Amino acid sequence: MADYKNMAATIIRGVGGSENIEDVVHCATRLRFRLKDETKAKEDDLRSIPGVLGIHKISGQLQIIIGQTVPDVYEEICSQASISKKEAVAENLDADRKKFNWNQITSTITAIFAPVVPGFAGVGLLKGLLTLCTNFGWLDNTTGTYLMLNAAGDALFYFLPFILAYTSAKRFKTDVVLAEILAGIYMYPTVIAGAGTQVSIFGINIYLVKYSSTVLPIVISVWLMSYLHRWLSKHIVAYLRVVLVPMLTILVMAPIDLMIIGPLGYNIGIYVGKFFGWLFPVAPALGGFVDGFTRPLVVFTGTHMTLSAVMINNIETLGYDMLGPVHCVATMSAAGMCFGAFLKAKDPGNKSSIFSSFISAFIGITEPALYGVAFRFKKPLVACMIGGGVSGAFVAAMGAKAISFAMPSIISLPVYSGSIPTMLIGLAIAFILTSVLTYVLGFDEGIAKDQRAIEAEKKNII
Repeated sequence: MADYKNMAATIIRGVGGSENIEDVVHCATRLRFRLKDETKAKEDDLRSIPGVLGIHKISGQLQIIIGQTVPDVYEEICSQASISKKEAVAENLDADRKKFNWNQITSTITAIFAPVVPGFAGVGLLKGLLTLCTNFGWLDNTTGTYLMLNAAGDALFYFLPFILAYTSAKRFKTDVVLAEILAGIYMYPTVIAGAGTQVSIFGINIYLVKYSSTVLPIVISVWLMSYLHRWLSKHIVAYLRVVLVPMLTILVMAPIDLMIIGPLGYNIGIYVGKFFGWLFPVAPALGGFVDGFTRPLVVFTGTHMTLSAVMINNIETLGYDMLGPVHCVATMSAAGMCFGAFLKAKDPGNKSSIFSSFISAFIGITEPALYGVAFRFKKPLVACMIGGGVSGAFVAAMGAKAISFAMPSIISLPVYSGSIPTMLIGLAIAFILTSVLTYVLGFDEGIAKDQRAIEAEKKNII
């Protein structure tokens, strides 16, 4: 069993001591510190800690990459530093509000969508399998079994505003129940049933919109509500606060939601979807190449989650997503990189660890491949980026589409129903091209593993 107590103590010392920690939370793989004095952090010491895979500074945070054991390390850090534990990705916004910038936007999107991704991966794969079963006549879509499975696959997408209301409220540090009420306004049966019809609110005619599966309306609403709720709580006397704050919040937000934010957010989503729908037919190879080429760097910096909102929006507005196929083949290029490196390597120890990274990358777990091969040996990273770019350009040019959001992996192949032959070719291109390039470019096996590579290998599927 890992020595989490010693690791936590060493990390606390490395960030300048518990007294220098303003706030700390964790996401799926990273500890996210906000420090009172960033100059006190000893980054070299932190990188050398066994179990630490890497260090990044972004959005005013010192991010320490741990991997899947991060909840255990986080719990021990909170215990030793006497810090109250918080839910994953529910980061402190006080520093963010001081300076509004692009990093703040990306970290906010990540915080809102990261908790939902596992659910998307599960129901996305379920919907893909259900589509295959009905298309091939293995399951009758008039049966109760189909009804049950279809409801299970659609539930998260249909009621997405409720899910995002919760994660948005956590991110924006506002009242969760009031956020859910805003989602209820959007999802109220009369509003949904009246989509496309015109109603009068305060004498102003507006069109009702179907908000099921939408993303932007509820996120924008909860963000705005967080300021309103905070202002009301500050200016209403304490003995009336428990009644007046929620009532006034709802009274103000209800018309704003249905008259302004809802239609605006809905139409922004529509036009974002139309932009991608226009871009990929016009220059699909370019878009696919850029997306696939930069995928390892985006994953390495931990900002890949910010594309989730775009992909979900594409599925809602267009009925499909064109970025998912690119990400899938780019993931396979990491497996090809490992296979080529395995064939080229002479050292038995390297061959063993690289082959384990290959197995992991093949089913979609790329962190060992990126840290243990790409960023260790450098030249294989170039091969991986080229392979991801070329294969991404191919599947985009051929019009490959995902019918649901899912993990970018070969095990999610059913999600690409209708594009599976194209995806198989794209996966083959990614694997073969990257393998060959890695083998041809070669690499210096004498480059020693850093601690990040050693710890990343522990995530390999053996």
